[in-house]
Amino acid sequence: MTGAPALWYQETIIMLRSHEDDELNARQNATTERSAAAMLDKETERELYALYKAHFARADAERLWNPWSSVVWPTGAEAETSAPSTALIEATLALWRDATLLPDYAAINQNLLRASRGRAWFWTHWTYEKSKHLVAFLEWLQRRGGWDEAALSRAADELLTQYRWEPPCDEATGICVDALLYELSQLEKLERLKTQAHAEGESTLAELVTWIIRDTQAQRDYLAEALRTIGSHYPERLTEALNTVAASHEAPELATALAAYLQ
Repeated sequence: MTGAPALWYQETIIMLRSHEDDELNARQNATTERSAAAMLDKETERELYALYKAHFARADAERLWNPWSSVVWPTGAEAETSAPSTALIEATLALWRDATLLPDYAAINQNLLRASRGRAWFWTHWTYEKSKHLVAFLEWLQRRGGWDEAALSRAADELLTQYRWEPPCDEATGICVDALLYELSQLEKLERLKTQAHAEGESTLAELVTWIIRDTQAQRDYLAEALRTIGSHYPERLTEALNTVAASHEAPELATALAAYLQ
């Protein structure tokens, strides 16, 4: 019996590996018909999952941070500086409002991507990172932006009560196209905010935004590479998704611009 535990372990691993190809992203009873449509062929799904694993590994190796220990928050005399401008506070609030709709982004898109393991698991990681960005903005708004926790809580409740984000389509490739467009837009806003923060000497906000930009760039890169992978196997599906998302934004030129970006 000396080698029994090791033998059992080896046999279990072999058994799991032997079933991986057949059961990779297998449709489960809990997966809806709409979600199951996200599932592509086995090879494409393997490629998408490999992309996710590489994305996750780089995140842990290169981008681990949090809004408290990774950023120096001035205290005491150092914190007694002039208040940030109204323009800087409003720009930060705008990004905070975008992030506050995270429950919609997380739940709706995860449901639509559920059957595609690589993309669904990417979305769980995306949700974690976006929640960190939301907290970072909230911290700065409380410490420097003149908002207290109660006021921000009321503002968030009001936003979530009055508005609900809906995806431009219910097809998984289109969801990823729309998410890529979102990240590209967010990066433009974040770069402008970082420039504003530096101009006003708001070093803590600039540092927070630097971390958030790094995360957002990585999210953009995963989505772009996933779409390139899908496009290499299903070019018509990608073209249709680009056109659908562009039409939802009433900007048909977006389809051409995004197609060029993904080349």
